[in-house]
This record gives sequence, structure tokens and C-alpha cells, in this order.
Amino acid sequence: MRHAIAVIPARGGSRRIPGKNIKSFFGKPILAYSIQKAQDSGLFDAVVVSTDSSAIAAVAHGYGALVYFRPEDFCADEVGTQSVASQYLRQLITRPSYACVIYATAPLMRIADLRAGRDLLLQREYEFVFGVQASPLQDAGQFYWNSVPALLDGKPLVGDRTGLIPIPSGHVCDINTMDDWREAERLFLQMEIEK
Repeated sequence: MRHAIAVIPARGGSRRIPGKNIKSFFGKPILAYSIQKAQDSGLFDAVVVSTDSSAIAAVAHGYGALVYFRPEDFCADEVGTQSVASQYLRQLITRPSYACVIYATAPLMRIADLRAGRDLLLQREYEFVFGVQASPLQDAGQFYWNSVPALLDGKPLVGDRTGLIPIPSGHVCDINTMDDWREAERLFLQMEIEK
């Protein structure tokens, strides 16, 4: 496979769950799960955390990720992950062929799903591939793979060259509120029991 990197956007200013990206989740910062799954997958030449927070940067460094301090213009609530990843990639001298944006709060993410996303992107020559909860069909809030040229061209995430990776509902919880956090804890414990 050609060069690929993982970009994990992790802003410091979470409002509904203060400090969400480094809040302890079963004994370690929740961000650590995303970093470690990306590293353990063997799919990436680099795992990069894009942040505006020195506390998040310290956690990212502690778990072996590279850290990129993004410009202030890319730290507002309304700036999406595609813009954050694109901004990081634009400043690289040598760009990868592919990137995978991984959410900072995805402790239920499985390496098998990351691999399936990569494989689908390459097999079908899609521009984007992302994980979806199989039923009801909705964004799983875990990751999306992209061809770097498509990302830099500002192409939409959902289009006629987008692939979907169905993920069982027991492995999906998009964490935005404390109720979501508690549900993620419940599902995580269930995953551990089923191992």
C-alpha cells in the first residue's frame, strides 16, 4: 500500500463534556484508545494528533503519537474534521496518498473495521470510506478513510465515490453527552466480556 497516515483531531474546548478528549475512560485518557488502535493496526506510517491544547498534546506524546498544533482559525466549533485534516496535510512537504481521520473519542473502534475501510478504499478506488452503524444506518463517529487528493480538493464526504463499512451497533457510540459516555462504558464492558 502507498503511504498512509492517521489524523486524530482533538480540540481542547469541549463544552458538553469538559476535557472530553482526555477524560479518563477505564483508567486511561479516552484519546489513548484511538491512538493505540491506529498504532496497533499497522496501517499507518504516522499517527498525528491535531490539537490546540498542551494537555492533549502531552497525552498524545505520552502514547507515542506525533502532535501538530493547528492554527487558531481551525479551532472553532464550526470547523469540521475534513477542514482540520486538510489543513494539516497541506503544510506537509511530502503528502501521503491516503489518510484516515480517526475520532478522538472512539474507544469501541475495532482494528478489523479500520482494515476493512482501507481495503474497500483501495479495491473500489473510492474517494472516501467511513464506518456506519448498520441499523439504523448512520455515521458511527469513529473514522473515515480518504484519498488525500479528494480531501484537499474539498470533495464532499458523501457522494457517488463513497463507500460504507457497516459496524454492529454493539460497537458504536458517538460520544457527545454524558449519557453517551455512560452508554460507551456499558458497551465497552460488554466487549471486554465477549473477548
